Amino acid sequence: MTKPVKTVDRELSVRDVSKLLATEAVGSVVVETEYGRGLLTKTDIIDGLRAGIDPDTTPVGDLMTTPVKTIDPGAPLEEAIDTMVEHGIKRLVVDGQADGVGILTTTDVMQELSPDLDRVVEMFAEG
Repeated sequence: MTKPVKTVDRELSVRDVSKLLATEAVGSVVVETEYGRGLLTKTDIIDGLRAGIDPDTTPVGDLMTTPVKTIDPGAPLEEAIDTMVEHGIKRLVVDGQADGVGILTTTDVMQELSPDLDRVVEMFAEG
């Protein structure tokens, strides 16, 4: 997972958070609200712009996904994968309470599994 995660307040403008995503080279941020956490991705921003929002006056809270799917940091990888597949999501918030928040992405999962996949491909190649 990616940790620490960039977090922003729900009242920040879409433009400000877009700049943060670009500067930090990340694809999403956790949005803190009085009701819990939300998740804002580059795709959410693009969809909002296509819909005609004003990036200077629209708060990210208007575009974020909420509620977010979370998982415990000690959960097995298989549980995380099952949750992502079941809900059709590419990012899963890892909520460690005292340890803070992380994000597990499909890219993280593939990087974790790639050594095993490489071995399987090699086995098939060897016949």
